Amino acid sequence: MLRPYSNLLGSSRSAHRANLRAERLRAFWQVPRAIKVAISSLVTAAWELLLLCSWPLASLAAAYLVLDLPARWFTHRGAYGKLGALLFLASVAVAWIGITRAMQEAPPIAPVRPKFAKAMLGISWLAALLCTIGDLAG
Repeated sequence: MLRPYSNLLGSSRSAHRANLRAERLRAFWQVPRAIKVAISSLVTAAWELLLLCSWPLASLAAAYLVLDLPARWFTHRGAYGKLGALLFLASVAVAWIGITRAMQEAPPIAPVRPKFAKAMLGISWLAALLCTIGDLAG
């Protein structure tokens, strides 16, 4: 009589035990992977939530500071001391990201329509220009 060769046949208890041990070991190593995936997704969600809530305000502040800080430097007014240069570079980076995303037709970070996001970007730069003029006049 011909019998198929397999470790899962009932005739080999040692093979069955080895297979069971291997399955338990695989299940044991799944726990750290599952924890890693859970922590990674939690950190990603927190980062996206922070970005979603803070990006519109950061973009508005960046538009103002990109215009206001150089205007303060040219008129010899106080521009936040040594922190001003770092603030200016950070503002340029945030403004650059916003403008390049708008030019590339990339979807906005906030859950709004792209046309609305572009309009708000333009309005924020107009408001920043008006606030800079008001700051220099006062």
